[in-house]
Amino acid sequence: MNRFATAALAALLMLVAADARAALYCVDNEAQLRAALATIGSSFDTSVHEIRLTQRVFFTGTQGFAVQVSGPTGDTVISGGWSAGASSACDVQTVDARLTVLDAQGTSSVLSVRRNSVSGAATPLIRVANLTLRNGNAESAPVGLNLANSFGSIEVDNVIAHGHRAVASQFIQGVAIHLDSSSNDISLRNSLIYDNVGNFIGGFPLSSVLFTSLSLNSNRNWYVTNNTIVAAPSQADSALRIQSDGNFWVINNVLRGAVAYTSSITGAGAAVDPLVRQLFNNLASTPLTDRATLVLNQGNSFVEPELDPITRALLPSSPLVNAGLGAPPGGVPALDAFGQPRVFGIFIDIGAIELQQPPVLPVRIFGNGFE
Repeated sequence: MNRFATAALAALLMLVAADARAALYCVDNEAQLRAALATIGSSFDTSVHEIRLTQRVFFTGTQGFAVQVSGPTGDTVISGGWSAGASSACDVQTVDARLTVLDAQGTSSVLSVRRNSVSGAATPLIRVANLTLRNGNAESAPVGLNLANSFGSIEVDNVIAHGHRAVASQFIQGVAIHLDSSSNDISLRNSLIYDNVGNFIGGFPLSSVLFTSLSLNSNRNWYVTNNTIVAAPSQADSALRIQSDGNFWVINNVLRGAVAYTSSITGAGAAVDPLVRQLFNNLASTPLTDRATLVLNQGNSFVEPELDPITRALLPSSPLVNAGLGAPPGGVPALDAFGQPRVFGIFIDIGAIELQQPPVLPVRIFGNGFE
């Protein structure tokens, strides 16, 4: 280890909380982030490991940020938006995914967190929140956010993922976000995903977002709630694919691209067909329900969502304003991906970004041509 890396690690370890139940890493540069991930990957204690990223851009260089978690029981949490408070540089969090950015600049994948071992019957969580991940590029997907937890649940909240490319993938995985929980729950909420392109070497496009599993559990719940996922290069491509058994809850999303629900294809055994609850979504086309049972299908629409071409937020004239399902199963964070109150009007909006002004109501035209 060179002197710079050694100094970065020493400085970082001084910021690790003394509480044996939690190890807190306040990260302000790329070297500190790599040191924190290396510590988590080599620590065999029972601590909860939490990485707090300050408000800045972290560049991957030519090597993505990655860790194989080794601790026997503790959760792993990575979040952004942190700034100085009374005792450290990471006391105060501002919820806005745009404030902390992991940028690969087209040279590598962005962030991978994997766990394949625990102690006993532990079910440790992997959670990522309040970050932008952009410009991942590699031959094989995933190149944006890759989370794999063989023993516990996965949570992703308030994330923006865009600009990712996987040109000739050897794996059928999500380009921008790939979530793999072997037998537990997964949630993706309040996240904005767009401009992500990938192709399998077999000749077909990959999904922007993929939920999958290496084992079976018909009682688990996978939640996709209040996200905006826009497929690329066109809305004929795949936006979302969910494959396994269990319960799929797809609620209050803008899904402009192909959507597919199906049972396990991992060789884990004979999966029970998943049960899908599809509620109050805006869809570009009718989802594929191959070996999936649609038990609830209500409040969905195929209308033009009217998104801002730059931010992908709803325009004031959008029919999706005040059109979502309140108190969705699995919950939703109180603030949206931009840090705005999740409910501004009468009801929650559909999609990742809540309109923060009164909507433009449609003009009523009477039969005589007058308003």
